[in-house]
Amino acid sequence: MARYCLITGASSGLGRELAIQYAGAGWQVIAVARSVNALNELHQQHKSIHAFPLDLTDTELLPAAIEQLAQQIPALDLVILNAGSCDYVDAANLPLDVFDRTFALNFQAQVAAVKLLMPLLQKSSEGTLAVVSSLAHLFPFTKAQAYGASKAALSYFADSLRVDLTDSGIRVCLIEPGFVDTPLTQKNDFKMPFLLQVEDAAKRIRQGIRSKQQRIRFPKRLVFSLHLLNLLPYSLRCKVAAGMRQP
Repeated sequence: MARYCLITGASSGLGRELAIQYAGAGWQVIAVARSVNALNELHQQHKSIHAFPLDLTDTELLPAAIEQLAQQIPALDLVILNAGSCDYVDAANLPLDVFDRTFALNFQAQVAAVKLLMPLLQKSSEGTLAVVSSLAHLFPFTKAQAYGASKAALSYFADSLRVDLTDSGIRVCLIEPGFVDTPLTQKNDFKMPFLLQVEDAAKRIRQGIRSKQQRIRFPKRLVFSLHLLNLLPYSLRCKVAAGMRQP
């Protein structure tokens, strides 16, 4: 019997690699992204990857699109909410439009997707909802006010959601990666410690989901480093964070 996996942000980076790896493992993959051309290219290369062009922030079109999907497949066995963006901000002149845009995709769209995809997950005998957040929210990084805050909200949402879905039959997996070499991080102009290749990151996520982990954090060296920083007295932690500021 076919297994169905839906992956958002599947046109590039981590989402694209996850789609390829799951398709290679025999899954039928619903690839969701805004880029029609990129999705069609994926489908041409992997026939078990099905293009599903959709802007997750379009709250008017989203319900109808998910209803259309529900008519095409029997259930979703796995949903990986991976879509997201990162824009750095100037704290001296906070750009409200960046905060609106970042939270719209990184948080609000994820909540809407969970709400609308829940019925399809419930139809599976063992549905899994995997939410991709970030390790960034564990430490106050420079210029990351919008991105880090959106990921902090998303991580809390996933953890709290798990509590209330305990008896629903749906597993909730929170994924918090460090730096992964993708088009998104390639725009960064600072050193990214313990940078992982996208193939490696996708394999770690697949293994964690397969082993039914509730939270997947990697790489361990970065996780350990952030935990150590958070053990510092608060005033010293603030000084360390300030010392990391970019010019």
